[in-house]
Amino acid sequence: MADKLTEEQIKALLDNYIEDSYNAYQETGAEVDKAVDYYLGRPYGNEVKGKSSVTTREVAEAVDGALPQLLKIFTQSVDVVEFTPQNDGDATVAENVTQYVNHIFEKDNAGAILMHNWFWDALVNKVGIVKAYWDVREDANEESYFNLSQDELAMLMQEPSVEIVEKEEIEGEAVPVGQDQMTGEPLMQNRPSTFNVKLKKTVDASRVKIENVSTTEFMIDRHADCIDDARFVAQRKMLTRSDLVSMGYDKDIVAELTTDDDVGLGDDGFEYNPVNADINNTDPSQDLIAYYECYIDIGDKEGTAKKHRICYASKQILSDEEIDYVPFYSLCPFPVPHTFYGQSMADRTMELQFIKSTITRQMLDNLYLTNNSRVGAVEGQVNLDDLLNSTAGGIIRMKNPNAIVPMQVQSSAGQSFPMLEYLDGVQAKRTGVSDMNQGLDANVLQNVSATAVATMTAQSQGKLELIARIFADTGVKALMKGILHLVCKYQDQPRAMAINGQPLNIDPREWDNQYNVSINVGLGNGTGDEKIAMLQMILAKQEQILMQYGLDNPLVNLKQYRETLAKFINASGYKDDAQFLNEIDEQMMQQVMQADAQQDKTPPEVKASQEIAKAEIQKAQMKQQTDAQAQQLKMQELQFKVQMEQQELELQRSKQEMEASKELLKIQQERAKLQADVALHKAELALKEEAQTDKVSADDMKNMIQAVDKIAKING
Repeated sequence: MADKLTEEQIKALLDNYIEDSYNAYQETGAEVDKAVDYYLGRPYGNEVKGKSSVTTREVAEAVDGALPQLLKIFTQSVDVVEFTPQNDGDATVAENVTQYVNHIFEKDNAGAILMHNWFWDALVNKVGIVKAYWDVREDANEESYFNLSQDELAMLMQEPSVEIVEKEEIEGEAVPVGQDQMTGEPLMQNRPSTFNVKLKKTVDASRVKIENVSTTEFMIDRHADCIDDARFVAQRKMLTRSDLVSMGYDKDIVAELTTDDDVGLGDDGFEYNPVNADINNTDPSQDLIAYYECYIDIGDKEGTAKKHRICYASKQILSDEEIDYVPFYSLCPFPVPHTFYGQSMADRTMELQFIKSTITRQMLDNLYLTNNSRVGAVEGQVNLDDLLNSTAGGIIRMKNPNAIVPMQVQSSAGQSFPMLEYLDGVQAKRTGVSDMNQGLDANVLQNVSATAVATMTAQSQGKLELIARIFADTGVKALMKGILHLVCKYQDQPRAMAINGQPLNIDPREWDNQYNVSINVGLGNGTGDEKIAMLQMILAKQEQILMQYGLDNPLVNLKQYRETLAKFINASGYKDDAQFLNEIDEQMMQQVMQADAQQDKTPPEVKASQEIAKAEIQKAQMKQQTDAQAQQLKMQELQFKVQMEQQELELQRSKQEMEASKELLKIQQERAKLQADVALHKAELALKEEAQTDKVSADDMKNMIQAVDKIAKING
């Protein structure tokens, strides 16, 4: 097996790749330059003096119409991408990764501007390139402290990032601490010295840096169809000598580099982007050097290829290191299989712009001739100076009234406008950008249902959604994975930060495997109103499940419900959901789950039935108590009535007894009277008997019998 390549062999390999990549880009580069000229509306070069040279802007209209729609898809949500867990227990890691990577893209770097320029390059220049790398830098701040004690100074110097720049020691003054008993003189003692110092505190400010790369600076192997599979990828930048020195290269080596780019010369002697020397520059540190940052596969002794990062300038290798990633990420709106450079939005519209510009120029030329038509003049009968002067109200001197004959020009606008409308339709089909994307024409809404309008709008956005899906699955996803790879590889200490108002301590060293998450780019979930409607439905279902089955159900937990609410708030246009909702951590979830476990899990409908039954029982009990009380009152009333009747009977009985007593007394009185009468009568009879023995009158016997009968009735 061959030995490792020598330095000269590596230089030759680099020169071959650079030259070959440049030659492969020539045709594409010409199309890119043409697309930029068309976008900016520059002249085509076929203009004729004296005729219209107007340039229509179809390329700019297509690009500027597609760009807002594409950016909206990627920026309307809080997170550009979302990392989702693949394994059990990765949920917290995936959430931290999502927040940190999006923070790096949007806050540490100007994410919106980067994405705008990235997409613009892709839509105009066939491909858009960004570069993400670990930018090693330190922030140094100087601070001054006065009257520090020795202990205070030692405490400040304990931090390894602190360095003393200036130090001034102030000796302490002598102060009396007592009196000598023998001599009486005061005893003096020096106070401890103090220090005035100026410290330089150096803080590691290394971050992931993302920057756009011009298409003209980017170089790739002609046989590659993507960056991941390319054997050679490079970026050519023009840097000053001072820039190279600040990057850490040796000053003496940098001073020997030439300002002529003699690396990319072709066989025909054509120089690749030659550097024109600035004759007015008298500062050598500001000389521009062609600097190549190359990522190239180089074989080793085992016969396998390793990726190397080689920095190359003026045929000198400035640095060479093995590396496990390539920091470039590309986008192409209309990729062509098996090639790196596909088609751009400009490629689809440049031809239409040229045709419409030609038609518009002809229309304007026709209009000019209509307003200033040509005339025929009889030679010698007309003053030609007056005829050539087209001032309104000007006098034309002529000798014969028929000396001027107008030349009629037919207007071509009637035939040109339908052609322009036809070309607009062709452009809409090619690019997916039409009036439906920019805002509906009022004529479109006539006699058209809302469903039909929604269908037409969705169909018109289909091609733009396809472009967005290609962007998401290629460059955007690869970039976010690259950011994660960089922080896992280079960040060696925790980073304290606040995301959405919540303090976090991010330490990628705790993330065991950078590939334990998948990336879900927010795309294809409908418009904002559709998302809000869908989230409302999801919220309703989650609330129903939580209310019916409690927090300890197999479908939805409280944290998922909080995330749905957060997405609802974000879809409504509010970026920071933390101002509306508190974050829920695992400890809080456990507390809530324990509290929920102690609560009654009876379903609401059962609880409702139980409450109804309980209410019915209480109602029946109250009715029973009321009936019992009424019955008791009735019994009391009956008892009272019986008592009254008994009392009345007693009164009647007493009355009857009194009447009977009176009657008995009366009878006794009458009996006594009768007895007295009988006794008296007997006495009288006895007297009569004595008077008339054996002689009793009939009347006396009758009276005696009646008296005896009355006495017998009274007694009986």
